[in-house]
Amino acid sequence: MLLAWAAVAALLLLWDPVERRLSGARRLGARDAWWLAGEALLLALLAALWFGSLGAGSWWLVFLLLGGLMEWPVRSAARAARVVRILAAGALLAWLIPS
Repeated sequence: MLLAWAAVAALLLLWDPVERRLSGARRLGARDAWWLAGEALLLALLAALWFGSLGAGSWWLVFLLLGGLMEWPVRSAARAARVVRILAAGALLAWLIPS
């Protein structure tokens, strides 16, 4: 679980410059890094719950819906990139957390 959290946190940190370029936002600060670490933890916990008890199938749909809910309405490339970011995190977690 710790490895899954660290991997997703690294993914989110590496994805951040792409998002910021699309949205024109300022550079990542220390407080933003803590927010990303918290988001990674919550995604890892959700994945552990999903893969451990609810099911292993259709993980992509769960994370696509979660990303869509987080970023609704998707009206810009930056928001679409955030949905794809959540889907990529789900793919990473599906690979790291055994079902």
